[in-house]
Amino acid sequence: MPTLEPNFWDFVRAAFNRRPYVRGLGEAPWNKIALVALAILGIGNPGFWLLGLGGELLYLYFMATNPRFQTLVRAEKLQAERASAEDRVSGRLTELSEDGQRRFQALRSKCAEVQRITETIQAGALAPLDEARWRGLDELLWLFLRLQVSLEVLTRQLGRSDRRSLETEVVTLEQELAASPEAPERLKKSKASLVELKKKRLENLARAAEALQILEAELLRIEQQVELLREEAAISRSPEALSAKIDSITGNLDETNSWMRQHEDILSELSVDDVTEPPLLLERPRQAQGGRS
Repeated sequence: MPTLEPNFWDFVRAAFNRRPYVRGLGEAPWNKIALVALAILGIGNPGFWLLGLGGELLYLYFMATNPRFQTLVRAEKLQAERASAEDRVSGRLTELSEDGQRRFQALRSKCAEVQRITETIQAGALAPLDEARWRGLDELLWLFLRLQVSLEVLTRQLGRSDRRSLETEVVTLEQELAASPEAPERLKKSKASLVELKKKRLENLARAAEALQILEAELLRIEQQVELLREEAAISRSPEALSAKIDSITGNLDETNSWMRQHEDILSELSVDDVTEPPLLLERPRQAQGGRS
């Protein structure tokens, strides 16, 4: 989701919780210390309470409307978001093999190249790509990373299961049941239950194999879309055409995310948070950053 611009009350909150540094004393919430001191003095003279309240309101209003302080708060907010994004991405990357990591970084580099191309376009009448388009590429990269993680998880799970052995066991158990109709009822129920469990495992393996094919197909589709986007950006050099192409690519994300949610029992590595809140994966071009200030 797009980064929200701090509002007036965000600046007030930041000012109230500020811990400015004072040489020789270090960092401390000096405004809160002053409020406590004036509250104590107000026990003897209530006028100090009014003085403390008025002074604090004046301080908060001055800080919240100060352009330099607002810039500082925005910068700290952006820095925290970037650090959080890197943590989330690093966590996912550690789940990938070296080949999987290289595959994701290659796609990320191509998206970054699209950004570099847009920065070189010199057409005053054409507006630069807005933040929504770059967030679309963030979503695309985050989706690709989660798909890649799920692909490798499923591949490992399928590699640990022997489908042919399960099928043989099911056939053997069914033959045993058919050949011993006079066996104790409890034994027959036990074997029949075992057959059902093994068949359920076979069904899960079949679903996982199908999901594996879909995941690989989706990964290839995203890679080809980004490659086409990079080529068209270099050839057309038109921000409007590039913007329309990004919208077209990211317009298919909802369908893929919906499929992933429907198969969460298989794609157990995914969570709803991953689907709804993609981190900031691309640095913003200078033009885009300027538009957000």
